[in-house]
Amino acid sequence: MANRRKAFNFRSGLQVDNDNFVINENGLVGIGTSAPSLYKLNVYGDTRTTGLTTTRDLHVTQNAEISGITTVGFITATTSYIGILTVSQLKIGNSDVVNNLIGYARTTFITDNAGVGFHTTSKLGINTTTSPGASDPEFSVFGNVDVTGIVTATTFSGNVTGNVNSGISTFTELKVGTAITMSTDIVTATTFDGDLIGNVTGNVNASSGISTFTELKVGVASITNADVGIGTFNDLRINKSAGASLVITSTTNSSVSIGESVGAGNSSAQLLYSPLTGRLDINNYDVGGVSINLHEGTGAGTTESFSVNYNNTKQFEVTYDGKVGINKGNDTLEKALEVEGDMSVSNNAVITGVLTVTGTAGNTVTLGDGSPLPFPSNQNFNIISGISTFTNFNVSNELTVGQDALFNSNAYIFGPKVGIGTTNDSEFKTGPENLIMQATGSMWADNGFYTAGKVIITDKADGSAYTDDDRIIPSNLGSTVPYVSYGDFQANCGGASFIANNLMLVPSVGVATVGFGTTNGLLIPSSFLPGGNRYLSKVGINTYYSRGLVDIGVGSTTMNSYVVLPSLSQTDITIVANLWDTPTGTGYTAARKVTPSGVPGGALLYNSTRDTIQVGHGTDSFRNLSPIVAFGTIVSGTVSTPADGYNLESPANSTNDANFSFSTALQSANYTVIVSNTGTSTFTVPEVNKTTAGFKITFSSSASSESYSVMILQV
Repeated sequence: MANRRKAFNFRSGLQVDNDNFVINENGLVGIGTSAPSLYKLNVYGDTRTTGLTTTRDLHVTQNAEISGITTVGFITATTSYIGILTVSQLKIGNSDVVNNLIGYARTTFITDNAGVGFHTTSKLGINTTTSPGASDPEFSVFGNVDVTGIVTATTFSGNVTGNVNSGISTFTELKVGTAITMSTDIVTATTFDGDLIGNVTGNVNASSGISTFTELKVGVASITNADVGIGTFNDLRINKSAGASLVITSTTNSSVSIGESVGAGNSSAQLLYSPLTGRLDINNYDVGGVSINLHEGTGAGTTESFSVNYNNTKQFEVTYDGKVGINKGNDTLEKALEVEGDMSVSNNAVITGVLTVTGTAGNTVTLGDGSPLPFPSNQNFNIISGISTFTNFNVSNELTVGQDALFNSNAYIFGPKVGIGTTNDSEFKTGPENLIMQATGSMWADNGFYTAGKVIITDKADGSAYTDDDRIIPSNLGSTVPYVSYGDFQANCGGASFIANNLMLVPSVGVATVGFGTTNGLLIPSSFLPGGNRYLSKVGINTYYSRGLVDIGVGSTTMNSYVVLPSLSQTDITIVANLWDTPTGTGYTAARKVTPSGVPGGALLYNSTRDTIQVGHGTDSFRNLSPIVAFGTIVSGTVSTPADGYNLESPANSTNDANFSFSTALQSANYTVIVSNTGTSTFTVPEVNKTTAGFKITFSSSASSESYSVMILQV
């Protein structure tokens, strides 16, 4: 800040630090105090001047000690003139000796013991040989001022020609009255009034990147709260006597947004121009529409229309009285809807009234004139040339077609042959024998599709079925080797799905029989009867011929090559096994129909509770394929950890008895417990110690100290 002329004007005072230098709003100066009172200059502490001190009056309430030569024009003591006082040094009380004291004051400084301090009732000038004049400030310092306290002043006026604090002025906080505060690079003010010269490289009061002002004035423009005024208007308005314009430019998109930008529909709209596409968009981000009101005001005159123009020619027009014109140019609209050119309606068109269509040759067709038919009763069609095309053609009585009927591009009917989607029979497939009908495209049967012969879905170009057997069969085996038969139902496709409640594969239509589960309770294939071939249906998966009733064929290491049985918990298995005999159970009726005698033998499932495959046992239960029901290793009376006692809880030891419980109770107590005790022979548990819930082992010593293994078997 050196060598720059500066001017500061502090209207509400000046304060430097807490009590170093204070100029309050009343013009009182305090040095060493933050609250000067009564006097223009209040100094609390020692005062030192290296120049001439001039004062009109000097008031000393205590001793005045002068060291050196002191020249006094006259001294007034009480009411008498004592004369001239000349001293080489001045010393007052125990103070230091003052040498070379120069200067005098006709109005003395005043001190007292009431806490007022050192003050004067006249103006004070420092480092000057002349007395302050009537227009001079109350306190004038001609030279540098070093203040370590707070400087308080109501007004700071004048230019700063030097630097404060050796070149750079540094303040933790600088306050100007109560309106302006400068602290940590932030200037806060209620009003900024005046010209701003220079560039602003940052934000003013920028706590979040946004400059906030109660009022900001720039020339004749003012910004108050959220309003921008240019001239004498609020909000944003441009008021000029000549033409006015608002220009928004950008190298990318340029937009104007209005609204609140809140709410479920964003509550805002946008006018957007994109130079990339060269398009102007009007975007409404809320759920409302876009409304254009003609003549919304109250002014008089003829209301013009709304139009969309291209190259200054109207392409679309809506008049204020409800007329719509499409491609009518500058013609005056007379009808509610006028279209110049072709018109296409992709769906239905509803016309209430009379429709008159006049062709270019002058032929006219009138619809809706009140006749019973859509056409007037006197309307006749007599077309002897050309092609008549109808999307739908409905004949209420007979339709007579002379000889053959040819439907161009849709159907072909000629003698016994019918082609759909073709115009001739040259495209018919040649593989099927005696093919009399072909549809090029998809067909839909609304009520099913029936055939007494084959159903073939093939990828062969000629439409034929697959019949080849590529195996080499030894000649001496003859017909005893089953041949590969693709059957009369073939589907060569990427995938097949049967969405049904039941899928049957049987060799022929079933007949009622006796002795098969219940009396006359089941249908079986007729070929199973005496005299039949006794061949049943077979299923082969991943094989071209089945080697048994069900043949899975081969597996692969690159996929999950296994059969997954139905998985049920023990609780669910109990429900399913008794479903045929539980009238209140869901599915009882269907279970009773197909399994009237209970669970059939050989039924397989996976018991997820016991982690084992089980087979139907009796009519209402399942048992393990393996006879092992449970097993365990017991160390010092406790099942070892990690527990290997599948379906076996740790025993409750009581003296010499080890009492075991099953995690899931068994269906019956008909099982065998084999105990292998360390160091002794193997023995079994007596029947009297076994129940469906568990069993008991009795040792010759304390059961809690025994180590042994158990295995429970049930067949």
